[in-house]
Amino acid sequence: MFVLGHVGIGVALAAPRLPPDARTVRFLALGTLLPDLIDKPLYYALSLATGRSGADLGLISSTRSFGHTLLFCLLLYLALPRRLAVPLAAGMITHLVLDEMGDLFAIVWPRPGPPRTGPATASAILFPLLGFHFPILPFSSASEHVRALADPYTLLGEALGAVLIYLNRARLRVALRGTTSP
Repeated sequence: MFVLGHVGIGVALAAPRLPPDARTVRFLALGTLLPDLIDKPLYYALSLATGRSGADLGLISSTRSFGHTLLFCLLLYLALPRRLAVPLAAGMITHLVLDEMGDLFAIVWPRPGPPRTGPATASAILFPLLGFHFPILPFSSASEHVRALADPYTLLGEALGAVLIYLNRARLRVALRGTTSP
């Protein structure tokens, strides 16, 4: 899933259970994207710096590493004030659930692109409980990775996310404007 799916679905799932103030919604939206905001630049920066990709990079073998762990989510939850930590963690958890659902969806509808080898997304989410390894990115470049986003799960998630962003536009407008009620 990509930006619209994570934000739209994540906010729709978690926002009704949280206070409707601007700061809460902003941290919730940030949480829906935070795992990718950490892991994608980390992976691609290491790949560009070393000229390696996938398993050749070692521990950071994909765009699902430390930012995609429940451990990181828990550490942020413990380190931040609750008014920030709760919506941030809620957003991160929706992100992790949607990523794991993508792996489950791929069982019934295979994704385009190179075959995925090595551990699944669950190894990142539950790191280090399942061992000290992360999934292995099967793509040799960022452009190949972007082209593979045209799979049915991602497209469906983006479409659903766009609809949910539209339906939650009042709540999201509150977050952007910084007002206190929708």
